[in-house]
Amino acid sequence: MLSYDTIQLKRVYEEVEKSDGLRLLADRLWPRGIKKSVLNYDEWIKDLCPSSALRKAWHQGQLSFESFEQQYIQELGAHADALSRVAAMAVRGPVTLISAVKSLEDNEFNRSQTPASPVCYSSSDD
Repeated sequence: MLSYDTIQLKRVYEEVEKSDGLRLLADRLWPRGIKKSVLNYDEWIKDLCPSSALRKAWHQGQLSFESFEQQYIQELGAHADALSRVAAMAVRGPVTLISAVKSLEDNEFNRSQTPASPVCYSSSDD
């Protein structure tokens, strides 16, 4: 059974802990200022993150949260296999979603209007 304590959220800049379990990078873009050879992560799940177009529209105020949420759910539907795979990982043990968001409490999933990094929202998907 999947519960909230099997999936944790953490910033990429925080220390790695044994209790993190599998560490999944949950950002569409690579975190600024971190070399790929330095970040301790098991998998990058960028396809499960909001698309650049959706993220930009939200941060530019073009979408209500409800519209953002609905469109993001539609995007996730196109990646149901990957989403199921992450859920299966969490059933087997702890999973930590790591992100470069400025604040875990203040991001697009919590109705923020402040981008974590303006540079991230002006670049392409890769």
